[in-house]
Amino acid sequence: MARREPSLLAEKRKGVLLPVCMICEQTPPKGIAEGMLVSGRFLCARCEREIVRVRVGDSRYTQLKEKLKKLWARVRP
Repeated sequence: MARREPSLLAEKRKGVLLPVCMICEQTPPKGIAEGMLVSGRFLCARCEREIVRVRVGDSRYTQLKEKLKKLWARVRP
């Protein structure tokens, strides 16, 4: 099965916006209130903290860097 690109609107229930994080591909329990939009893509607060704290030598660094490249590739001046 082909993996789909996460979108801002994963689903809508009773007027609550439930986005999917571009890094972990999960929906936070409080929806959009637990994250931010970056260039039209959602980044959950947990992944934001991980990005800020990760060290260059850390095993997760390369994975995060590749995901973020996809985000910045979408940004156009």
